[in-house]
Amino acid sequence: MRRVHRRIGASGSMLLPAAPSLLETYVEMLLAAVRPFGRYFAPDAVVRLRDILREKLDEAYTRSPYSRIHISWDTDPQPAVSISYVVSVRHSSMEAEYEEWTRERKPPLFGTHPDTKVLALAASLGKPADVRILDIGAGTGRNTLALARAGYPMAAVEGSPALCKILEKSAKDEGLDVELFGGNALDRSLPIPSGRYQLVILCEVVYHLRTLLALRELFERCAEVLAPGGLLCFSAFVADGGFTPDRLTRELAEVFWSTIQTRAELRSVMEGLPFSPVSDESVYGYEKEHLPAEAWPPTGWFADWTRGRDAFDVPEGTAPIELRWLVYKRSS
Repeated sequence: MRRVHRRIGASGSMLLPAAPSLLETYVEMLLAAVRPFGRYFAPDAVVRLRDILREKLDEAYTRSPYSRIHISWDTDPQPAVSISYVVSVRHSSMEAEYEEWTRERKPPLFGTHPDTKVLALAASLGKPADVRILDIGAGTGRNTLALARAGYPMAAVEGSPALCKILEKSAKDEGLDVELFGGNALDRSLPIPSGRYQLVILCEVVYHLRTLLALRELFERCAEVLAPGGLLCFSAFVADGGFTPDRLTRELAEVFWSTIQTRAELRSVMEGLPFSPVSDESVYGYEKEHLPAEAWPPTGWFADWTRGRDAFDVPEGTAPIELRWLVYKRSS
């Protein structure tokens, strides 16, 4: 068989999540992939492979958790029993991922029914005509359009050009008056009026923010645009009180669109801002209870994802994170 291996030609490729903590796992994956063909790495070659992978993983993850590491390899021509390989980064972004969704997935991308938590909060604030609402990260307009149909003066912020285009067209087709800001809510050049809105919603948005500093900046912007007494409603993946996520967990949670905040981190982010907590509820539990039976679940992935089971392959009810509805009131 050692002679036969010299006559075997083989090639392969791997596309791997950009999680630096999986460096050793990825090294072993490549070593294992070539062993059946009689190819082995000398110790110094393994060191070189590890150094290359470490550099590429750090580069990819620093830029975006949606980037991938691509490893391609080929057996060298006989009589050699070595391999040649290339490690490269396939960069991506949130905007690029959503653009691919619009090409590859069948609409509606996020379900047809608006979030019932959002509808309940809006109704609690008074007559629709008197309640101005800002939907940050509005996507294709699942909440924005439903609220506009109900008579609420609506404004929306969306950073993905592909989703923004869908939202704009849908509002125009229905004759709905929606003020649309295309861009990042943290971009100070966006002319979002200060102190104008009675409700600001961030539905399935917070998990895209990678640092507590970015989250703090977002909440500061929300405080600016909210009127005194207005409500801020956002959904976030919150860790159980007894669970402390390590580096690997945090990296892979980002990969699975489930970026984790602990309650201590959320308290630190809110410290000094003009907000007081109003409610803290399970997104899964609340939406399942209040959505019409025919609208449950909103999407095929909603039930597992909101309960943390995209990031943690564990039995129902045992994942150490969960998507929560968090509501805060803006003080004077």
